[in-house]
Amino acid sequence: MKSVYFVRHSIRDFTNREERLAPLTSEGLMLARRLQPFFADKKISNIYSSPYLRAVQTIEPTAEWLGKTVIIEDDLRERAVGKWCDNFSEFSTNQWNDFNFKLANGESLNEVQQRILPIYNEIIKKNEANIIISGHGTALSALFNELLDGKFGLAEFNKMKMPDIYCAEYKFDSLTKFEHIERPF
Repeated sequence: MKSVYFVRHSIRDFTNREERLAPLTSEGLMLARRLQPFFADKKISNIYSSPYLRAVQTIEPTAEWLGKTVIIEDDLRERAVGKWCDNFSEFSTNQWNDFNFKLANGESLNEVQQRILPIYNEIIKKNEANIIISGHGTALSALFNELLDGKFGLAEFNKMKMPDIYCAEYKFDSLTKFEHIERPF
């Protein structure tokens, strides 16, 4: 039995519109540090993250506390919107209603699934023990949607917090349980 802990990044600083370089707010950094005790007894073997600064900053305190190095995987990155979106709620609804919907130079949820699923499967195959994957709401939700045969959708996406934790349990490489972990703080 192994567990995969998915951590959605903490509170992003929206004053920086550069997707890859947007950091966490001071509150976001504090909340990221508060994740540490939850993972103390989880016997984490490896920690993976999106390359985006906010995802890395979210999991770095836990990685340092556990004496682990964060492994960066580019394909765990967030969905490319294409351009800054002033009405994100409408945009998200359009994407969840049509998995092929995207803005110019952006990615559809289908494209996100096609990108993230192979790296996820690769990570799962090469790890026999518990791991953490730090990422983003939309990218992780698109993955969850695929893993749960469509049972994770817009309503579940809209309930996600910053940060948030989900756990997938595997036995013999088969998903046996998936759950949302209430914030431990």
